Amino acid sequence: MQRREWMGTLGVLSASLWLSACAGLPTGAGAPAPLDPARLAQAREALADNDGWAAAQGGTWGGADARPEHVFTVRTRAELVRALSLGGSAPASTPKIVQVAAMIDLMTDDAGRPLGEADFRDPGFSWEAYLQAYAPATWGKKKPEGPQEAARERSARRHEAQVIVKVPSNTTVIGVTADAGFRNGGLMVEKAENVVIRHLRFEDAYDLFPEWDPKDGPEGEWNSEYDTLALRGASQVWIDHNTFSDGARPDALAPVWFGRKVQHHDGLLDITLASTNITVSWNHFKAHDKTSLVGGSDSLRTDDGKLKVTFHHNWWDGVGQRTPRVRWGEVHVHNNLYTVPALVAPDGTRYAYSIGVGVNSRIVSQANAWEAPADVPATQLVKLWKGETFTDEGSTLNGRPVDLFAALQAANPGARLSREVGWTPYLMARPVESAAGAAVRVRAGAGAGR
Repeated sequence: MQRREWMGTLGVLSASLWLSACAGLPTGAGAPAPLDPARLAQAREALADNDGWAAAQGGTWGGADARPEHVFTVRTRAELVRALSLGGSAPASTPKIVQVAAMIDLMTDDAGRPLGEADFRDPGFSWEAYLQAYAPATWGKKKPEGPQEAARERSARRHEAQVIVKVPSNTTVIGVTADAGFRNGGLMVEKAENVVIRHLRFEDAYDLFPEWDPKDGPEGEWNSEYDTLALRGASQVWIDHNTFSDGARPDALAPVWFGRKVQHHDGLLDITLASTNITVSWNHFKAHDKTSLVGGSDSLRTDDGKLKVTFHHNWWDGVGQRTPRVRWGEVHVHNNLYTVPALVAPDGTRYAYSIGVGVNSRIVSQANAWEAPADVPATQLVKLWKGETFTDEGSTLNGRPVDLFAALQAANPGARLSREVGWTPYLMARPVESAAGAAVRVRAGAGAGR
């Protein structure tokens, strides 16, 4: 029997078992949320042929081959970690399906006790001492070093070990309840391959110990470390129908220290360190600043030839920038909806740009729809970050055709830009549709559980 036929047989049998298991679950106050039959039936789905870069080199199917004993339903962080590691009973790369059936708080211990800053803070660290030690008026512009910075770093490492959970190869993680997802942390796919992540809510990957960098910009900046979902050295990953946000703690609520707003959130979805063959489809990214980075450094030449990513039918909703910002990669951005906030939105998000054209990036943009306030010009939709090539066709701004290449050139009159990116997208599940049609479908269908 061929692998796909076997997967289909397993899917029918497992769906039947799951639906039977769902019957008779308790309902009412305090009961677990009911499992969604539609999501359960999708747990063994593979990425469709030709659906973006993750369909290259044999495709992406995650844990679709999992044996019945390697299908888990999890509601706590402890259950999640055990399921991803198979409890040590088999190699972590063994095919597995992890069905998330609750909003899992990653800031809880194995007994379910909520954790706070005091649980991770190094005995030698305090914010009062840190702010006194590295005040720009006395410390200047050099990188923080010494006892307080070392203690902050130790605190941050302890926190990261708790709130960032790694996903191994050959894994599907799928939400199977209306509230399924992760809060107070995030997932990382690091040096792993063949991973599917679907129908999850990612909220508030909150860094308790952000770093002060006095050399970041003319006045310095606070920088945080965690992404709600990070891909590092990953390949063959499908990220589909998820919702990403800062949750109830946007950085607009953070204090101002050293004259700069403290930042507790980094990216929503960052794809770095030679990750490749990624499809990002039908996701909803909401009310965030630095949203999605592809390629983390101008100087990281090992990214060249990697970072092949498709973004299609995503809703970039009230976000500030990086949708995406690209270095090095061959990135296809098509049929996405951009609802641009006011230049300063009520939640504090400041719109800077949408697509970032970075070093050696080769972005093909097609039929994307922007809906923006009247004071946002076409020249602000795409920003040049040392890139040299970019092409776009069929995109619209407030329902009217817009030439994004011409806008990029107009905003950078001294730059030598080319529309020749050196490659042509060929992995598409269906022909590129009109920007107007995509906008309607994305608004109706993007995000977790939709």
